[in-house]
Amino acid sequence: MNRSLDPAVTRDVPVNRRDFVLFLCIGLFMVSLVLAAITAVKIQSFAFGPLIVLVPAGSIAFGLTYLATDVISEVWGRSYALMTVYAGLVVRFVMFALIGYALAGEDLFPFIGIAESWTPERDAASESVLGASMRINLAGVIAFALSALIDVFIFHHLKTREAGKNRLWLRNNISTMVSQIANSVVFVSVAFGGTMPWAAVGSIVLGQILVKVSVAALDTPAVYMLRNIATGRKLFDFRG
Repeated sequence: MNRSLDPAVTRDVPVNRRDFVLFLCIGLFMVSLVLAAITAVKIQSFAFGPLIVLVPAGSIAFGLTYLATDVISEVWGRSYALMTVYAGLVVRFVMFALIGYALAGEDLFPFIGIAESWTPERDAASESVLGASMRINLAGVIAFALSALIDVFIFHHLKTREAGKNRLWLRNNISTMVSQIANSVVFVSVAFGGTMPWAAVGSIVLGQILVKVSVAALDTPAVYMLRNIATGRKLFDFRG
């Protein structure tokens, strides 16, 4: 009998809290990934004591993607984490294509025109933001693909090596911090290289690293709590 047609296989299955955490992490991952690409156009100034650095506004959102993949890695394993990363890459390519359509759809298709209410000023503003987003999105695809894979593989290497040693906090922070440094160097170089002085590019790289490393350190309790919800532990159980 073909099991795909078996009513017992296709009936609704109750969703438990483990499933909810998985859906939550995948949703957080995708939303943060898209928002990071859109909001990276805006450059903010961060003060770390006397040190002033430039930081794309999307840095915090991007840092949250690692929270999601680390929880998925810890509870569901490397294969689920890798599938989430691959799905994220597909989403970024779709986003790249849709932004390109928004910018030049009327030039590509003869049956599409610009509404009379869309003034040249609006068009220039749209071109300024979305045009920058195209380059940033391309840079993000390259940097994300590299850093996300680094994160997953380092996490699982440490998980295997440190099995039974109560070091989720260690693999979460090391895998995220190393991958975030790689992401920052690649992303900023591709996204902003040649568009501003290299001293400013260096400041953005440093700023991204500082912000993302801070997010990685601060999200550690959230990684534990989401793992605990998914696995039925007490919420504030910080063992393992």
